[in-house]
Formats: sequence, structure tokens, C-alpha cells
Amino acid sequence: MPLPQLPPALDMSAETKRAIIDGVKRCMEAYQAAGLLAEDVTYQTLIHDPDILYAFIQTFRQNPVPVAAIVTDADGLPVAHDDGVLSCGITLGQVQQLLVKTCARYFLEQATRADEETTVTETRTTTRFLIFKKTEKVARKVGGGFDERKVRELCRYMAFDWQLPLLADFAGMTTVQVLELEDCILALKTPEAIHTVSQFEQATIKKAKQQAGDDFKAAVEAYPASIGGIAQWSPDMYNYYHKILGDKCWRFFARDKAFFMSCASLDKALAGVYGDVLCYISAESLEEMQRLNIDKADVLLAAMKNAWGSKVEAVLGHPNFAKDVLRKLVESLIHISQEKKQLAISAQLTCKSISAQVLDWLAKQPPARVP
Repeated sequence: MPLPQLPPALDMSAETKRAIIDGVKRCMEAYQAAGLLAEDVTYQTLIHDPDILYAFIQTFRQNPVPVAAIVTDADGLPVAHDDGVLSCGITLGQVQQLLVKTCARYFLEQATRADEETTVTETRTTTRFLIFKKTEKVARKVGGGFDERKVRELCRYMAFDWQLPLLADFAGMTTVQVLELEDCILALKTPEAIHTVSQFEQATIKKAKQQAGDDFKAAVEAYPASIGGIAQWSPDMYNYYHKILGDKCWRFFARDKAFFMSCASLDKALAGVYGDVLCYISAESLEEMQRLNIDKADVLLAAMKNAWGSKVEAVLGHPNFAKDVLRKLVESLIHISQEKKQLAISAQLTCKSISAQVLDWLAKQPPARVP
């Protein structure tokens, strides 16, 4: 899925800006008259409070009728879509961008501001003509500034109503993270996504960005945690996993370092046999499976998928499965000497015969998180 596209760059004249502000104020009055906007909300309140602005934009989306005669194109027809051109010559999306960016700038300036500005008095001694010393008290102001660079860079990508509830989360990112992500900021659409990316050092983000190239945006949008895995693997293995897993690779790269350690002994042929199972199998089960050669691993994986269907992900993903069930299945295959075709039949019969027991076992297990 492509990232949201920023509206075309806006180069407004003073007259156009006045027309926009006047139009917004008229819309506010119409909604207040209809009882859809609190009467004490002013234009300044609107552009300084993300919650109020977000609610206002949702009100417009859900109730366009009260402002149908205000939000119009050059022919006087109502405009309801973001790409619709208004009578003042800009799109509705550009108006939204102007409001969101203005509100974001104000909020971020406050959120990134240092301790409140105070005046401190210092004693300073100066020497004149190498002989005379003068001691005096000097007052200077400290604190009170905001992170101008971070605010400026974040605001470059503020344009959509869904970003307003996330401003506090964006404010928690470091300046270097924001600079490194650039327009991938648009891929961060939830607090969880922002917090996940915020855990990575700038150097890790940079390495993952270089490694993934044009696919980096897709990775961040699908699984922000994949940044760590993309940066960890060698270019050769990154490209291989990307090739065999396709878009599912972002889920694989989002797994933790402990799981990647379990994958370290997999050669490309064996990794290809596991395929997307690597996106959800627990480290414990993967280590148990590695006791089998490539043919036996292949037939057992196929048999489990065939027997347990949509439940196979939850089964293989549970760490207790390795010792409770899988170990016996693996040991039953280790010492068998059969052609692969016969092995497949045996494995399928075994897995189907224990399906009821396995599903009953799964129902009794505590919830497990796939790392």
C-alpha cells in the first residue's frame, strides 16, 4: 500500500490565506449554529488544540450539509473530497494541511520546549589595563527554547487529520530519528508504531534504510520493528529472505535477536524449505526441527500445515509446543529410513491422527507472544 501523498506544495498569497481563514470561521459559525461545535470554540482555539481541530475535521467529514454553501468550487458546487479545488484556487486537502501544520507547529513547539525561561544572575569579574579589576552582577536569560530543527522537520510531513492525535508521540522522537526517517514519518500511523521506531538508534535506522532501499517505507508501514532485523542481517541474507518471503519478509525481520540466533545455522536451502513458517515458529520449535535433515523437515512441515490448517501458526508459534509435542514427532522421524514420498505419507498420517489432541493442547495453553 502506497504511503499517503502530501498535497502539492502550497504557495499562498496573503489574499488566499485570508480567504481560507474567513472560510474556516464561517464553517465554524455554521456548525455552532447547528449545535455541532461548542460555542466557546474560537479560531485560535481551533488551530492551537489538536483534539478540537481533529473533532472539527471529523464533523466536516460526517456533516457536510451545513457548510455546503461555504465549501464550494469556482462554479458554486459543494466540495467534499480532499482533491477537490475550492473557489480560492487550492484543494480541500491543502486547506487541511494548512490547519494541521499550523496546529502541529504550535503543539510541538510547546511539547519540545525546554524548562521555562528564567533569569539567572551571575557574578563576573573583568580586568582592565592589566591592573584594575571590576566585579559586577550580570543577569541573563536561560531555558525556554524549543527544538526548532525537530519541529521544522516534523511539520514538513504534517498534513492529515489522523496525525493530530499522534503529535505527543511524534514529539517524543529524537531529532536525528526524524531526520533519518524523512518522509517515512508518513508510515507511522499509530502510537505503537511511533514508539517502536523510537527504540532504534539513528545508526540502526540508517543501516536499515540503506539495506532496504526503496522497500524501506513498506517495511516501516507494515512492521516498524522490522528496522532492527533489516539492519542486523547481511546484505546477502537480507536479499535472500526478501526473495523467498516476498512482502511477508517484514514480519520475519520484525522478530527479535534471540530468534535470529536460532536462524543463524540455516543455510539458504533449508531456509527456503521453512519459508513463511519463519515468520511465526517459536525459537524452541525451530531448534527442535533442526535435528531433522532437509527432506524430513520438509515433509513434517507440510504434514503439520495440512493437518492443522489455520491453527498451525498458533501451534508452532507457542514455545511449549517444542517439548510437549514436537519433540516426539521429530524423534519419530529421525531414525526412519524411507524415500521422501513414503516419509510424507507417514508424517501426514501421524499429524492427522493427533490433530484433536494438539488442538485440545493448544486450547489449554497460556497466551504466547511471537518474539
